[in-house]
Amino acid sequence: MFNHINEGIDKWDDSTLVVELMMLLLNLTLFIVGILFIVIGGNKVTDAGIEIGAKLKLTGVAVGAIFMALITAMPETFISGYAALLKNSDVAFGNLIGSNIHNIPLTIGIATFFTALTFEKFASRISLIMLLSILFAFLLLSDGQATPLKGFILISGYIMYIIFVIKHERNNNHKLTQKTNKSLKVLSLTFIGSGFILLLGSYLIVTSSLKIAELLGISNILIGLTIVAFGSIIPEFSVSLIAAIKKHDSVCVCNLLGDNIMTILVVLGIVSILNPFSINMKEMLLTFIPMFILTFLLFLVTLKKDRKITRIHGVIFIVVYILILTLQTIFLG
Repeated sequence: MFNHINEGIDKWDDSTLVVELMMLLLNLTLFIVGILFIVIGGNKVTDAGIEIGAKLKLTGVAVGAIFMALITAMPETFISGYAALLKNSDVAFGNLIGSNIHNIPLTIGIATFFTALTFEKFASRISLIMLLSILFAFLLLSDGQATPLKGFILISGYIMYIIFVIKHERNNNHKLTQKTNKSLKVLSLTFIGSGFILLLGSYLIVTSSLKIAELLGISNILIGLTIVAFGSIIPEFSVSLIAAIKKHDSVCVCNLLGDNIMTILVVLGIVSILNPFSINMKEMLLTFIPMFILTFLLFLVTLKKDRKITRIHGVIFIVVYILILTLQTIFLG
C-alpha cells in the first residue's frame, strides 16, 4: 500500500518538475520575444519620430523632449495610474519618482559607454525646466497632501512647457534634415504602432522576468529592487540608446529629460486627481532630493562649452546613483 503511495508521489513530483521546466522555457521564450520587440519598436519609433520632426521642421531637442517622451513615459503613466485607481498611491508615487531616479544615471551613464553624447545649447534649458519642475512639485506637496487641484496645476505646468519648447525650437536653425517620401499620416501611424510594440516588449520582459524569478525561487525583495523597479524605464532607455548609436544625441538627451518632466508633472498630476494621497516629509526628502541631485548634475554637464557628455560623466552618474540607492535602502528599508 505504502509503495503505491510513494510511487504516486514520485510521479506527481516528476510531472510537476516537467510543468515547471515547460513554464520556465515558455517564459524564457517570451523574454527573448520581448527583447526583439524592444529592439524593433525602439528602432522604428526613433526613425519615425525623427522623420516626423523633420516634416514639422522641428529640432532634435523638440522631438526628444516632446514626441519621444510621450511614448516612453507611457509605462510610468499606466502603472502609476492603475495603482492609483486601485487606491495604492504609495506604489503609484514610488513608481513615478523611482523611474525618474533610475532614468538619468542608467540611460545617460550606459549610453556614454557606447559613444560620447553631444547636445544642443537648448538642452541646458530643458534640464533647468526639469529642476524647476522638481522644486515646483516639492513645494506644492510640502504640506504632505496631493489633491486634485494640485494635480490640475501640475498638468497645466506641462502644457506650458510644451508650448515653450515648440515656440523656441520653431525659430531654431538646427532643424532635423531626415529625408522621407512618407506622408505625415503614415509616419504618425508608424510612430504610434511602433510605440505599442515597444510597450508590449516592455510588458513581456517584465512579466516573463517575474515568472522566471518566481520559478527559480528568487526572493520578492530582490524582484522588487530589480525587475519591477527597472521595468518601466525600458522604453526610454532603449529609445535613448538607439538614438545615441544613430548619432541623434540631442534626441537621446532630451528624450530622457522630456520623459522625466512629463512624469513629474503629468503622471504625478494624474495620480493626485485619481486618488489624492498623503506623504510624510521623510519620504519627500528621500525621493525628491535624489531626483534633484541627479538632474542638477546633468544640468551642470549641459553647461559645458564643448557640449559633450563623456564616459567619465557616465561613471559619475552611476556612482552617485549607487550611493543614492544605498541610502534609500538604509533609510526607507
